[in-house]
Amino acid sequence: MIIRSAILEGSVADADSSQFDQQMRGPVLDAIATYPGIRSVKLRRLVQADAGTPPVYMVFDLYFDDIAAMDAALASPTRQAVRAQVAQSMSNFKGRIYHQVFELG
Repeated sequence: MIIRSAILEGSVADADSSQFDQQMRGPVLDAIATYPGIRSVKLRRLVQADAGTPPVYMVFDLYFDDIAAMDAALASPTRQAVRAQVAQSMSNFKGRIYHQVFELG
C-alpha cells in the first residue's frame, strides 16, 4: 500500500479558517476520492505540534495499492479537473504545498 501525502505547510487567517476547512473536508475531499484507483483519502488537520516544527496546517493522505496505481491516477484527466477545483479553494491558504510518498508497512 502506498500513501501519497499532500502537505499544506502554512496558515489560513482565523477569519477564513472555518470556510476553508469546510471546503477541504467537503468538496475537495469528495473530488479527490474520484481519482481512478484510489483506495481511500483522509484529511488530517493539525491540532498540536512540538516547538520548532514546520507550520503544517493539514495533510491529505491518498491511499493506492502501489506506485503504478498512484502514477496512473496522477496522470488521469480526473486529477487535472480536481486540481483546477482545488486551486479555486486555495485562495485563503498562505504557504506551500508539497507531496511525499510513503509505503505502508
